[in-house]
Parts: sequence; C-alpha cells; structure tokens
Amino acid sequence: MSWTLSFGQLMLKEKTIFNYMFAALLFSAGVCQFYCGLIVTNTITDHLYFAFLHLPFLCATGPAFYFCFKSVIGTEYNFRRRDILHPVSVIIVAIMIIPLVIADDSVKTRVALNPPSFITGDIWRTYCAIIITAIILDVLGYMFFFLKECSFLLDVEYIRAKRVPPLIIIIMAMIYIIGILYFFTFMINNFAVQQGDLYPATLEILSDILFIIIFLMYFMSSRSSNYFQLLRNQAEKSRYEKSKIKNVDLPGILRHLEHLMEVEKVFLNEDICLNMLAGELGIEPYQLSQIINENFNKNFNSFINSYRIDEAKRLLIEEVNRTVFSISYAVGFNSPAPFYEWFQKLTGISPSRFRKNSMAE
Repeated sequence: MSWTLSFGQLMLKEKTIFNYMFAALLFSAGVCQFYCGLIVTNTITDHLYFAFLHLPFLCATGPAFYFCFKSVIGTEYNFRRRDILHPVSVIIVAIMIIPLVIADDSVKTRVALNPPSFITGDIWRTYCAIIITAIILDVLGYMFFFLKECSFLLDVEYIRAKRVPPLIIIIMAMIYIIGILYFFTFMINNFAVQQGDLYPATLEILSDILFIIIFLMYFMSSRSSNYFQLLRNQAEKSRYEKSKIKNVDLPGILRHLEHLMEVEKVFLNEDICLNMLAGELGIEPYQLSQIINENFNKNFNSFINSYRIDEAKRLLIEEVNRTVFSISYAVGFNSPAPFYEWFQKLTGISPSRFRKNSMAE
C-alpha cells in the first residue's frame, strides 16, 4: 500500500515539495514494513539478499518526515543549498551496512534473526547495534527539531479552538509513540535483559501502527478539503495572530530593510531566507512576512527576486560582455532556470531580448 501511494504522489499533475517528500516518506516506510513482514513471518532466511537493505530507508524517514511537514507548515518554504546535507546520514548508513550485506549467509542469518545487541559478545550483532543506534539518534533529532519548529500545534488554546485538525494530533502522537516504543525496546534488550520475543513483537506492533499512520496521512491529503492545506492556512493565521507588529518600530524596520536591500544588497546571497533576513532586522520571521505582505503586497520570494531581477537588468545593460549565465548567479539565483523564469515573469521578455532592446535604444 505504501509504495502504491508513493507512486500516486509522483503521478500528480501539479506537484509541490510536499508531494515529493510525502512520496519519499511513503516509499521508505514501505521498505521498512516489507522488512518487518519478513522478520515477523520468519521468512527473512529465504530472502537474505534483502537483509539490512531497509536500514538506509529507515534513516531516510527522519528527513523525509521533517521536510514533509515543514513544507506544509513553513512560511515560503523552499529548498536551500545547505539542505543537501540532510541525506548525508542516509549515505553514511548505506556505506555502514556494506560489511553486513556482503557477509556470508551464516552471519546474515544470525544477525537478522536476533535483535541487535551490545552485550552478547557477537561482533556482528554489536556492529548492527551501532548502526541502529546511529539511526535512532538521527531520527529522534529530526523529531525534536520538528517539535521545536511546530510547537504551536501543541498549544492547548489553539487545539481547543479546533484550529488544528484532530487527525494531525493523532498522527503526531502515533509517530512519537513509534519512536519512544522502539527506543525503549532497544534499550531494554541491550542493557536490561535479553528478551527473545520482545523485539520481534515490538516490530510487529510498530509495523501495524505505521500502516495506520500512512492510511491517515493519505486520507488527509486526498480529501477534497485537503487537511494539509487547511493546516498551512491555520499556521499562517496563528503566526499573524501572535504577531507584535503593532508594537514594533515599523518605519524604522522599513528603513533598515530598504538599507539592507538597496545598499548592502543582501539579496545577492543565494542562501538568503526569511529567517536570516528577519534576524538582520531583529524581528521574528512571521513579523517580517507580514510586513512584506502588507507593505509591498508581495510574498518573501517575490520581494527578494524583484530586487534580483532589477540588479540583473542593471548588469545586462552596464556589463555587455558578461554572459547571462554569469549574471544569473551574480544576482543570487542558484541556477539559471529560476532566473530565466522570474525575469520573464517580471519583465515579460527574456534576459537576452532585454539586453538587445536596451542596446538598440
């Protein structure tokens, strides 16, 4: 089911970051469910070529889950160059499982059929336990940062006002139950007492809970009144309701913002984001978003890119020997494609045509 739903997200005509991240989460969860099925039914020994291949996908559920919800709740969210670091942990785990994958069948069978453990003296089970520990810490880290950034979802008054869909609360609770249950089972099995049936029984329970979570998430995203879109709207309303914009020095902030954009030209930094610019101004990101919306009638992306395109127009005229490709990077875009798209959108013509027209005048 998870894989079917995953491919379904990629078949949508209009896809967003959420759809790609949701597809990655569903696919990774499907791999973990498949492996749990092999363990619970004791058929892993008949398919040892699958042994341990689920571990990178288990690690991938952390960043996929984080970005899935962040793309829904975050204000003007877009991938940045530094986000390329998030898959690093998945790559490291993929490299770490190579010794297990190429081990002989007797080692694979022994490690696959027994819980990973530090206390048995079996070097292979200890090695597997090290990998599992690293994955647990990585996933728990993503869960912690998710709670930190989306703490408003747990605000009692916000929940009482029914501004958060109940299914979101249920899904979040079940996800954290999975993490906590697996963590304590792993710790008990390693440092308290060896429980032969505890680990596989826990895997079976976690697999069932994961199936329910996936079903609920699909239900939320497939309804005509998309719950995830409702959540985005409520998140925006929450930020604006809590805004202290009336108590800030708005004229001073606008002057400072103008200085940053027109004198310091912070928009030339390809990593500039709402949080970074808000920090320069000494205000909260949601306050800056509101200020830009209300005073410039633009969202953050449009606001930044309008300055970039104006700068590009200047360079196209003044530096006639400079390539359009070079200018696209110089004004803050991380690739030419979005530069051409925004230039066409804001000027109605291509950069090359703009330069020709300017030279002809």
